[in-house]
Amino acid sequence: MSEWTNWQESFRCGVLVIVPPERVRRTVDRLRAGYDPTSHSYFGTHITLTQPMVRIPREDDWARLVQVAAGFDAFRIEYGPPDSFLPYPCIWFRIRPNARVLEIRKALHGVGLFNLGLPHTDDFIPHMTITEGRSGRKVDEELLAELRDRSVEGSFVCREVAYITPNPRFRFAVRRTLKLRRRLKAVASQGAV
Repeated sequence: MSEWTNWQESFRCGVLVIVPPERVRRTVDRLRAGYDPTSHSYFGTHITLTQPMVRIPREDDWARLVQVAAGFDAFRIEYGPPDSFLPYPCIWFRIRPNARVLEIRKALHGVGLFNLGLPHTDDFIPHMTITEGRSGRKVDEELLAELRDRSVEGSFVCREVAYITPNPRFRFAVRRTLKLRRRLKAVASQGAV
């Protein structure tokens, strides 16, 4: 097994994320692969939804997670323009409506499976990362301006939450999905995908 750093170790049991549809992933993954191939190699385009899990979910845990997710309607997510956490080396797409993402996050955290002692549990800002500076390229205001000049904005309908876990090389894969409630009228009224 590969030796993991402390921050990587905290993800051993997995995390819940929102994985955009393929058309969005293609666009954002090109940026991620070009600006931060190391970070991109861990997992493709996603919006982290929860803190990492403290243990692998049991069947009763899954029943509660499924119930929580099914309590929320599918909804449209808009992303862009790029923003940053500078001076921390992270450039990301803004996510709207972030209040809805935070509401789902809070409900899932209520299941009791997540490490809520980690930093940014309470001040988390939903985002879709472009680069977090793991590949050596300087992440600064100049790079942020470059990405703002060339980046796209868009939207997609979020219909599910994905449970992802890392392999021994710290490459994540989707292991299971949790469906949001399908309110097709509500989703359709927000525009076509």
